[in-house]
Amino acid sequence: MKYCLDCGFAGEPKWHTPGTLGMEICLWLLFVAPGVIYTLWRHFASRQACPKCGSKHIVPTDSALAQAVIRRLSPTEARSQWFCMACGKPIFSEGSLCDRCAAQSSGASGGTVPLQN
Repeated sequence: MKYCLDCGFAGEPKWHTPGTLGMEICLWLLFVAPGVIYTLWRHFASRQACPKCGSKHIVPTDSALAQAVIRRLSPTEARSQWFCMACGKPIFSEGSLCDRCAAQSSGASGGTVPLQN
């Protein structure tokens, strides 16, 4: 299984062959040498591509790059169960106010509210 770095598709890639079969047949019928060159070019330029967007930027899903991108884009669980009473932002520190509100109020009374699901 592969991961597309452009669109985020995870699945089996498809083979993409540049050019067209019609042009290849035409070149073979009319001119043998260009037909051979065109056939070789199509064969050696074939690559795996994303079936969704056609991008060639695909990597195995178990590669370090794919795992880093998937981890970065995946939603994470909230690190905090508390919200600041003053601004409503999550509190990641041990205090009852977030760092911004604590700096502004310098110890003014505030509290925390548990996260509502």
